Amino acid sequence: MSRSNFEFSEEELKQELGTWRIEPLSNGFAQAYKVIYKTYQTTIAAKAFFIPDQKTNKMHHFDLSLRIFKRRKKSDPWVEQIEEDKNEFGDHRRMDFNVGSGKAVKELTKFLNAQYEHIGEEIKTPKIVIDNPSDYDVEKFISEMSLSQIEDFSNGVRIQSLKEYRDFLKNNLDKNETFIQSWLDEEDGKFRKQRCLIFGLEFIDHKREGELSRKRFDILTRSSMSKNEYVIFELKSPSDEIFKVKESKSKQGGISTEYHLSPQLSRAIPQILRYRSKFENAPQDDDDLQRIGIQKGNIRKCIILLGQRKNDPIWNNHFQDLKSSLSNNLEILTYTDLIDKLDVTIQNLEDNLDLE
Repeated sequence: MSRSNFEFSEEELKQELGTWRIEPLSNGFAQAYKVIYKTYQTTIAAKAFFIPDQKTNKMHHFDLSLRIFKRRKKSDPWVEQIEEDKNEFGDHRRMDFNVGSGKAVKELTKFLNAQYEHIGEEIKTPKIVIDNPSDYDVEKFISEMSLSQIEDFSNGVRIQSLKEYRDFLKNNLDKNETFIQSWLDEEDGKFRKQRCLIFGLEFIDHKREGELSRKRFDILTRSSMSKNEYVIFELKSPSDEIFKVKESKSKQGGISTEYHLSPQLSRAIPQILRYRSKFENAPQDDDDLQRIGIQKGNIRKCIILLGQRKNDPIWNNHFQDLKSSLSNNLEILTYTDLIDKLDVTIQNLEDNLDLE
């Protein structure tokens, strides 16, 4: 017999799992939490609650809790699943881990092994959270790992972050550019380095809101560690239009459709090119460069991020024509393209984790 608990929307499930914590009764207790399996139909989360030895205050054992949520379609609510069986031997509860061709079992095993490694350690902090490196000493934790464990850990954190950022973009395509910029700069830029991963894992050292000769860029990032090569991002609104479509009646009575650059894009192109010119023509000892904290170099590419792709073959043909007409160092990227790029990156990272 299967019994279902409460229903959860996508956001409510995140909140439910985000608050699924046991507060430590004293400094001697700790916990670890991780979503070990996630698809659009199944979510499985695990939590280990460590119990210390009362005499030594070292971790003696841990209690394991598991929760499974399922749904049929993305539009359906999440429902927590508990399987209950009754037979001559008594009442039993069981959980079905036969998902992902064994991936759920594999991830649960890795989670359990990670917790087992802490048995015998003294608990010095209220909790140990595997998915959130800010909650414990990452350098000490990583220094005790093997190379393969470091790769697993780093990829796992990166995948989880990228999924959250991708979902954030998907859920805010109706917002303006200020909203996106404020998200990048939240809490005085505390999360900027991680959140700028949305632009690609190939970019590093992101600078925000710099100014050169009164020309201000949105994001300047390095594309090479050995050379002073940079990429500029000009951020516009996800709800901006790329084209201004004009329809008019012809003399023959038909409809003539013309595609022109939208005012937003028309302003963005010369804006980003002017900054590129200012940057590359600045002297090596330029005060603005020193204030920003970068060395003079070349702008390898200018990327304008705005709007969304349309589900219209004619629109897409015009968009491809526009992109092909631009120079090699100027690119127009829609938020739809950015989300697709994140999907590919996440898939590649997950496939690499599956190679073990």
